[in-house]
Amino acid sequence: MRLSSRIIALSAVAVLPGLAIQGWHEVALRQSRIAGVEQEARRFALQSASEVARLLEGARGMLAAVGEAHLRNGTFPGCSEGLAALNGRMERYGSIGIADAEGNILCSSNGAAPPRSIAERAYFKAALATGQFQVGEFVTSTDRPPFLPVALPILEAGVPAIVAIASFEGAWLSANLVVAGALPPGGSVTVADRNGVIVARYPQAERFIATRIPDAFRHLVNAREAGVMQVTSQDGTHRMLAYLPVDTPPLPGLYLSAGYGTAAAFAEIDRATRRAVLMILAGLASALAAAWVFGRLALRDPVDRLLDAMRRWTAGDRGARTAATQGWEVGRLAAGFNAMADAVALREELLRQEEARLRAVLDQMPVAVVLAAIPSGRETYRNARARALLPPAGDGSGEGDDPEPLAEPLRRAVAEGVATEGLELPLRRADGSETTLSVSAAAVAAAGGERMAVAAFLDIGARRHAERQQALLTAELRHRVKNALAVVQAVAAQTLSHSETLDQFRQAFSGRLTHLARAQDALFDSADGAVELSALVASTVAPFGEIVRWQGPSVPLPAKQTLAMALVLHEMATNAAKHGALRPGAAGRVSIQWQLLEDGCVALAWEEVAERPVAESVRRGFGGKLIDRCVAHDLRGRAEQEMRREGLVWRLRFPRPGRPAEIDAAPIEMMG
Repeated sequence: MRLSSRIIALSAVAVLPGLAIQGWHEVALRQSRIAGVEQEARRFALQSASEVARLLEGARGMLAAVGEAHLRNGTFPGCSEGLAALNGRMERYGSIGIADAEGNILCSSNGAAPPRSIAERAYFKAALATGQFQVGEFVTSTDRPPFLPVALPILEAGVPAIVAIASFEGAWLSANLVVAGALPPGGSVTVADRNGVIVARYPQAERFIATRIPDAFRHLVNAREAGVMQVTSQDGTHRMLAYLPVDTPPLPGLYLSAGYGTAAAFAEIDRATRRAVLMILAGLASALAAAWVFGRLALRDPVDRLLDAMRRWTAGDRGARTAATQGWEVGRLAAGFNAMADAVALREELLRQEEARLRAVLDQMPVAVVLAAIPSGRETYRNARARALLPPAGDGSGEGDDPEPLAEPLRRAVAEGVATEGLELPLRRADGSETTLSVSAAAVAAAGGERMAVAAFLDIGARRHAERQQALLTAELRHRVKNALAVVQAVAAQTLSHSETLDQFRQAFSGRLTHLARAQDALFDSADGAVELSALVASTVAPFGEIVRWQGPSVPLPAKQTLAMALVLHEMATNAAKHGALRPGAAGRVSIQWQLLEDGCVALAWEEVAERPVAESVRRGFGGKLIDRCVAHDLRGRAEQEMRREGLVWRLRFPRPGRPAEIDAAPIEMMG
């Protein structure tokens, strides 16, 4: 054992016996005090329970007297006033009342205030079922302070005839839980119903009344037997808690816990412990002072010179050496340090030259390169491209140095020696943009048998983006051309079948085709493949000027819904111009309004009002069928037509379309 170790051991040997004796004495004192505090907590809990039981017994006696008097005299005018007067003399009760066997309130100190029936209250049912005095569950109400109800059935010929009821207000009950001067330092008393709702609490009643006992202690409410445990209460006080579960004598239907503050109980022991520790520390300080004086004379100066040389050498001064050649083991340690420093300086110079050449080559590569040690997984090197492309490394622990899944290939190479070739993974850059990396990783053996893992990351995001854009544009163009041809074909067929002359066909088909072309132009002009409903409405009704008014929120429509809505609006406008409010001489106007409903649907109303309305046509034309079909199949909604005296009304309701996908693959459906 070296001299420094012998000095430390000598100091420890001088202190350890005192620490052991003090520890044994501390344990014995605390165990004895804990037993005493547990006994005090039990006594305090039973004392508090007796006080609550006394209050309940007084309530039972009062209810028996009130109930018997009512049973003899029957319900009479002024019964409620009498109970109110009695309640005024007995401030402990929030209310006093009489109910019949069906739960109807016959009279109450609260007068006509609700409730008028307690038939569904659990304590009322229990009182009828058992014929015994019952304590109910804590009740909170908006029109009165929280209260604890009690009930006593009044028997006639062995059968409950009426039930006398009363209530304790939680605040009054809390204030009378503990006899004056009986609360120990740091103590508390809590009373809760069988559901764990706190009925009364002393102290801090206003904070805890009507709250639930925390989940960690909820099991104590219905425990099989009484007990004692150390807890940290909700108010942050450490206490020895004695508890009486529900239905444990002397409390029927209530849980009670009494806490005894441990801080005051252990205050004297803590003071004795501090005195003993201070004495031990004084002895330790004396021993250390003697050791320090000896160490200063024999060790400090040579060790300081050695440490100074080591600090300078660690800071980069590879020529730092120590002149300490005396001082027993310290002298040999100094000589060994000088020899080691010479060998390491030579080796570092050679490694520095090799590393500089390797870094110069790697930093010129367009591929991001990361090296990690095996088996620790600690990252040891990143080239310039890796520092610019990849997220910053972690703490060097090997766990989470790169975010998943980028770190996985390198981690597998470190842990399992598994090689990865050309794995494509996504990367989110620091500016929020995304790209794709081609990742390759493998374990390699370096000079001297050292193993390391190398990972290469090639940014192929631009190439993949170009490929996706080309495929997307091709598919989008193919899809839109097919859809446009299908729509034109369906419109042409249906227009032709409903046209009596070629000229009539030409006019109708030309108008519909022109409106479809405008919708297609709007789609191609939009940046995201969606057209606002307001833009379609504006382009449709623009020729009619100010006699058409419209308003509504933003509703972007994808390609399929855009074409369908364009046809619907065109048919409505055409019909209004020919037969409705927009025809010449009709002196009419049109209102178009749409809104977003709470169920995610869009509701659109087209309302025509004209001084010279047109009678409803018996035959429904192609325009109405086209509107029904477009709304039902393409907008996935429904259209309703109503002919009023002042004009035609269309009501459309359809789900609000989502943002357009990259390719809207579902075909547009038209009338066949």
